[in-house]
Amino acid sequence: MERFLVPMAEFKGPVMDSTYFLRKDGGFVFSEGYCHPPAALWGMIIKYPHPEGHIDVFGRRYSWTHREYIDGELRIVPNRQQLENQFKVAPELRNIQGDKPPFARNFVKFSLSGFQGYFDSRRSLRLLRQEYGWIDKAVSETCRLLNMNEDSCGVTGSLAYGRVEDDIDLMIIGRPEENARVARKIRRFIKDNPESRVTELGKVWPLRFYFAGTLICPFFRYARPEDIPLFECRMELLEEEVEVEAAVSDDLHNLYLPVVLALGEVKSKKNLPKEELELIIYDGSLRGEVHRGDRLRLRADLVSITEAGKGSRRALLVTDPEQLVIG
Repeated sequence: MERFLVPMAEFKGPVMDSTYFLRKDGGFVFSEGYCHPPAALWGMIIKYPHPEGHIDVFGRRYSWTHREYIDGELRIVPNRQQLENQFKVAPELRNIQGDKPPFARNFVKFSLSGFQGYFDSRRSLRLLRQEYGWIDKAVSETCRLLNMNEDSCGVTGSLAYGRVEDDIDLMIIGRPEENARVARKIRRFIKDNPESRVTELGKVWPLRFYFAGTLICPFFRYARPEDIPLFECRMELLEEEVEVEAAVSDDLHNLYLPVVLALGEVKSKKNLPKEELELIIYDGSLRGEVHRGDRLRLRADLVSITEAGKGSRRALLVTDPEQLVIG
């Protein structure tokens, strides 16, 4: 794993979504989103060392915090339970949390000083392609299928730190319009090839697909900081669980964490802004799930967002799938 690990002394920032960091105790932390505290990040411990763990990572036993077997079937752990699992694994983290912004209520604050290194998405993919012919072939064929530049790709998941399984968590890095085009090609491929559709962890995934003999799990990342909504912002809670009905009028940023959607035809008993309203979804399981034209029923939080040079505005925030119904 040392071949893949980049020391924190070489980390220039900023913290990007879906990056793996290695804690000094050996735990793997997954960064969430793009808006992070100074010298820290919002994320989750995904795997942690455990002497009786069922996951072997280069000879060391690990367990999950975010998945569990229920009646013999692997399932995603609910957000609130995932959060509590973090503090069971690393109780010392409770002391550094402080007041959280509303979007981070299901995430944990980690100090960058607590990591020994991180895993660069593109660098990891280059190393893997040199060593594993099947990965090199699968990435080449997938990029050809989706008309992507191979240099715009990286990996996340266990591949980021060099642990090879039978799937590829492919990081697709581009401008929002470029990534949206790739996502449309994926959905078209799945529609034309229904046998490629993936049902896993108790759900049908909208963008995961089987191709070139491999399970491809796409993750999308912005290529330029200036394209990232809410890159550096302050968010304050104004009111909890506001009931709203609306239609999605723009879905350009539906592939990321956070999902950011423009809403129209807004109906609510509350006095919401008359201009087009934003919906911010800070839950990674809902990436790529909501599209333009979808009608939504929400129990969202009303928040105030302040960005440098843009002033303040109100928006709706969802942090749990139960707050949103599509259709």
